[in-house]
Amino acid sequence: MTEQLPPSVAIVSNSDDSLYRFHNPIMKALVHAGLKVYAVSPPGPFVPDIEALGVEFVPWALSRRSLNPFTELVSLARLARIYRHISPGVVQHFTVKPNVYGAIAARLAGVPVVFSGVQGLGYAFGDGGGSRAALRLFLSALYKLTAMLSDRFVLLNSHDLERLFTAGSMFRHKAMVVPGGAGVDLREFSADAVAEDRARALRESLGIDREGPIVTMASRLLYDKGVVEYVEAAGAVRESRADTVFVLAGSPDLENPASVNFEDLEAWQEGGNIRVVGHVPDMPALLAASDVVALPSYSEGIPRVLIEAAAMSRPIVSTTIPGVAEIVEDGVNGILVAPRDAGALAGAIEALLDSPGLRAEYGAAGRLKAEREYDDREVARRYVEEYRKAWTLARSR
Repeated sequence: MTEQLPPSVAIVSNSDDSLYRFHNPIMKALVHAGLKVYAVSPPGPFVPDIEALGVEFVPWALSRRSLNPFTELVSLARLARIYRHISPGVVQHFTVKPNVYGAIAARLAGVPVVFSGVQGLGYAFGDGGGSRAALRLFLSALYKLTAMLSDRFVLLNSHDLERLFTAGSMFRHKAMVVPGGAGVDLREFSADAVAEDRARALRESLGIDREGPIVTMASRLLYDKGVVEYVEAAGAVRESRADTVFVLAGSPDLENPASVNFEDLEAWQEGGNIRVVGHVPDMPALLAASDVVALPSYSEGIPRVLIEAAAMSRPIVSTTIPGVAEIVEDGVNGILVAPRDAGALAGAIEALLDSPGLRAEYGAAGRLKAEREYDDREVARRYVEEYRKAWTLARSR
């Protein structure tokens, strides 16, 4: 049988933000291939951007934090109703609740092909016992149920694959590791694409003087991202390099148990070693204005900001954890230190600040790696081909 694309695909996530920011390359590729594409999530400010891609947005009422059994059953039933109404040939789920509820709803609605996708194992799979360990066991069981109901199960790194599906697991044959996540737009994230006046305007809007070097950490503000270590490293570096500006970009995620609290943010800002700037919409300009990009995280799937930093030819300081190691090669395009080691983090940052030549060498290597592995057009093409294969196989049954 000749391989064919499905007539329609639904991309499902827990927010319109994640749909647009992380999955728009996939949606664009599917639209370009002539498919009917649906984006399904709770509605928000990114709906017009999603619809501008030529995608039909379908609102789905879902609470990320609710544990009320009745509310959750209603959310699942609503998703099944959506699938019966739009009749997609393939559904692609991302994030925890869409994965679990989506796999069940898709089977109830008779969707021919179901893809699930884990972008990172998150809070539950970080270090710690007690309630975190209990949540980890619960989520592991849910992911195995999801895998049982799915045709393919997408992960971002092999470590997550091993944690979820041990060597003897019957579901390993369904796994598909896509190291680039959704990739990045290498035309947008390019040092050549950001003019100096654009980077300067961003610095001025954040109140940053360019006379000294700029180190940037950009992420959701979670303690698991190593924010405390970053603050401590900033204090250590500024003892000898007081002209260095340490930028902390991002916002707390109050629906995550590991979220940084506002009292700590205020204290760090008042301490004078950290410039807390909140969410920065123009990430290429922020990275272009930076001399070093740091992410001292404890746990990651594939940190998108490090792919963006590599694409922008910026040297990286991060940690020796799965997910990061796929992006940062120690001594090639950055420096890796042990997690939770603020002293080592400070030393690595200082080593790069002391050597413009090393920063340039690591930045150039990062750009080459991004071009080889993280072009969002290539990643999107892989998804499209996998949908084609799965749809063809489903039609042959």
